[in-house]
Amino acid sequence: MNKDTLSWKKEMVSLGLKYGLAILIVFFLGAALEYFYHVPLLRQENRGVFEISLDQVSAKGFERRQEGFVLVEDEGTLTVPLGGQYVEQFAYFFDYDHLLNAKAYVCYYNEYGQADPNQDLLVEDRNNKLADASYLSIRKKVDSIVLSIDKSELGEPGTREEAADVPLAITGLAVCNALVINGCRLAFFWLVSGLFAFFWLFRGYLARHVETGFLVVSLSVGAWAVFAFPANKVGFDEETHLYRAMGIASYPHGMNVNQEVFSLMVPNLDSWPDNQPGSLAEQRALREYRDAYGDYKTGQIHLEPVIPKGTIPAYLGQALVLKVCKGLGLPWGIMLMLGRLGNLLVYGALMYFAIKKTPAGKLIMVVIGLMPTSMFLACTYSYDPWVTGWIYLGCACLLREMLTPDQKITWKRYLFILLCFLLGCGAKAVYAPMVLIALLIPASKFQDKRQKYAMRAGILLLTAGLMASFVLPVLIAPKETGDTRGGATSEAGQMSYILGHFLGYLRILFKNILSAMPKMVFGRDIFSVQGHLADSPFTWFAMGLSGYVVVTDTRITSKEALKGGQKVWIFLMLGGCALLIWTSMYIAYTVPGQRVIAGVQGRYYLPILYLFYLLFNSRMVVARFKNMWYHTGILAASAGLLLASLWVTVFVPMCM
Repeated sequence: MNKDTLSWKKEMVSLGLKYGLAILIVFFLGAALEYFYHVPLLRQENRGVFEISLDQVSAKGFERRQEGFVLVEDEGTLTVPLGGQYVEQFAYFFDYDHLLNAKAYVCYYNEYGQADPNQDLLVEDRNNKLADASYLSIRKKVDSIVLSIDKSELGEPGTREEAADVPLAITGLAVCNALVINGCRLAFFWLVSGLFAFFWLFRGYLARHVETGFLVVSLSVGAWAVFAFPANKVGFDEETHLYRAMGIASYPHGMNVNQEVFSLMVPNLDSWPDNQPGSLAEQRALREYRDAYGDYKTGQIHLEPVIPKGTIPAYLGQALVLKVCKGLGLPWGIMLMLGRLGNLLVYGALMYFAIKKTPAGKLIMVVIGLMPTSMFLACTYSYDPWVTGWIYLGCACLLREMLTPDQKITWKRYLFILLCFLLGCGAKAVYAPMVLIALLIPASKFQDKRQKYAMRAGILLLTAGLMASFVLPVLIAPKETGDTRGGATSEAGQMSYILGHFLGYLRILFKNILSAMPKMVFGRDIFSVQGHLADSPFTWFAMGLSGYVVVTDTRITSKEALKGGQKVWIFLMLGGCALLIWTSMYIAYTVPGQRVIAGVQGRYYLPILYLFYLLFNSRMVVARFKNMWYHTGILAASAGLLLASLWVTVFVPMCM
């Protein structure tokens, strides 16, 4: 055996020991964190599940019957004395066929061992229509709990009278002090410690391959989120996107589903997004219900979805996973979650290659891609991640051509750029002006004038085709109705206002754009919104992180940087996208004649955000950090923001 072979074997053994030790440390650290979480419960002598006798409960507004306490007045309270008992979870069981919105006032013992009514813990408890039990995480010594129900708060606006007429009975109460390993929490602890170990061990590699760091963070954290989300509607318009993905997965014969499956494809009280499961036990019960009763193969409801042709490719990742799940005969609740995973995988792959290929602003793209809003969209049924991913990949390839004027462009690379924009803008043609940025490809890139004119003609034709798919239907045959979610909308009525008062419309348009711009490009709407779930509370950190990378991420892998004239043209094209975004929502989502444009959301700015941030990037600022620490630090900060947001907005309210 020669010296080189022996040296190589020793190095492999050393690496194996190092990574093996890291894995063991991650395993034991996650287990230790789960143990310490249970310390308050481990200190208690009595552990288990203790049913509370209804004879001990004081009732007001309820009547005691055989089935339990029945609400007989407009308001009712149940007072449960606990005498200082430690309560990990308080559970109440009910029989109610609607959305049960209740309040629990918890009088707990303070640090001096005294019950102080002035420091009551108020728990707002919103229960899914399919639920029959609610578990409230308390984790304190409790003097008493008052469960309060008001008929005027049952259901949702528009269903309150119906909800008040449905019989409501509280059938049981319990204190749950059982020592149970929470798999979702344990996985989170392992994820946090595992990412920390990854950043430390591979910091040198990340200096050269930051795109790999993005892929690891997005897929690992995203996978946890996918399985932590309830088997319910959580994203904006998720029912529509699920309907389309299932339609593609069922092609060409259509779907045969039952009401349980169909209820997740239309706005429905059975999947009401403002009443999500409030604990891991409730999540498990909801998923088991969907598994038991969801029939997506032989149901009596036959559906053959009509899907806009431009959006079909955007659902392929989700549809492929759903197709495989259907072939395997997986239960509906599990299939619902796995379909979201398909969207995440597509998003991770597209962003990986976009970050890898772009010669400028790699960290800017990483930070945008890992923001809570971006990742939330990637972990739900949506076509936004597809749109953003392909447009970013197209921008990355386009920047490589623009910033390397001495290298001739090939037809293969040119056609791939057009394909990226076609796939990205095909689902949302409002981003068509971005294709015109390709006109900035320097004349020196072309083999001859014939190639230059042919390629630029292709750019103009693609832009015209995308614009025609968006503008012509509205101009030629505007509908009498628009998007009914916006109320009494009308495309025809709105177009008459625009064409009849064009200058007035322009004033309304620019006023709305400018007033909303700060939060849309650098605030809560672009960073923190998570569909029907709570917004991330760390917008301030997201703003600081994004501002920091815009200023400091000035290292490029090409000889050239964007010039002033190029930046002006890019700004105009991005502005054109913004005008189309707001105009589309004015026509389709805003009641005719209104001066405030409705329906525009920050996520619509995600596909243009990368290039917009790049406009403010200047090589006059130099960050004197080694890439090993700069890349790793930004990745760690982005991962920390994402994990903290998910802990606060997903785990605590829905997985305890």
